[in-house]
Amino acid sequence: MLIIFLLSAVQSCSNIKSGSSSTDTSFTEINVATLKGPSSVGAAKLLGDKPHLSDGTVINYEIASSPDILISKIISGETGIAAIPTNSAAKLFNKGTNIKLAAVVGYGVLYLVYQGMELSDWQNLKTGTVYIPSKGTAPDIVFRYLLEKNGINPDSDLTLNYSIEQVELSQLLISGRAMIAVLPEPFVTMVLKKSTGARIAFDFEEQWKNYNDGSRLPMTCLVANSKFTESGRSQLDEFLNLYKESIDWVKTNPGPASAAIEKLNIGMDAETALAAIPRCNIEYTPASLAWKTVNEYIEVILNFSPEDAGGKLPDESFYCK
Repeated sequence: MLIIFLLSAVQSCSNIKSGSSSTDTSFTEINVATLKGPSSVGAAKLLGDKPHLSDGTVINYEIASSPDILISKIISGETGIAAIPTNSAAKLFNKGTNIKLAAVVGYGVLYLVYQGMELSDWQNLKTGTVYIPSKGTAPDIVFRYLLEKNGINPDSDLTLNYSIEQVELSQLLISGRAMIAVLPEPFVTMVLKKSTGARIAFDFEEQWKNYNDGSRLPMTCLVANSKFTESGRSQLDEFLNLYKESIDWVKTNPGPASAAIEKLNIGMDAETALAAIPRCNIEYTPASLAWKTVNEYIEVILNFSPEDAGGKLPDESFYCK
């Protein structure tokens, strides 16, 4: 699942604080965009309240519809901070994009959903067909990893069908035309709500912990442009705190948060959001505490699909500590 939060900073090179060195740079305006969908859940308070920074820095908030546009802005350097899939962050860094990972903001949101059959053990998947929204993405890689950990060869013991995207796939599950699928939230909630026979077989977050000494599945992270981390660190830290406060508010106030999410028109009504929030596993962990977990996750991605993490494990300079 693509989970993206975008922050672009307009740099004012002439706005140097009195008494500071010539390397100090301030950012007078910040453009913030989230991607329409579940990636906006943790940022619901930010998007609703639209706060600026205490030094008067203006933040312009926007909800975008295309991940390609957001990624291109990261590459061009137009963005200051972005919340993107963790493997995408590693890929961008390894390809020379001037970014650092500032925090993990979302953990496992993937589930194996089924109906019309018995599915209490991984071995029940043998000889069957499992639908996955797209090949080579994090959901596909994590699922294949878990299959192998449970003694199942993903290439020969079952059929993986990548032909249907997640919106249509959800409808097929509801109608009974698909029996087993890997889905992220909030599509899991939508299926469970509309199909009395649908069930969750496996929570990938919990399954991941079983094979990684209890470590979580860090699927979404905040990255910051390196110029921003070096010259606008106090502004970055303040914004990161605002983001953390937004996540904490959504988790502790699911009722008001669900209403706020519906008002944002990101594809979830309040009822769906209320049920989906706990399974979205939104949580803020700074890079200084998350780096080891992230490295473990990236190593798994590299073992299955090296190109989807840029071909190598990022070095220590990837992390903003």
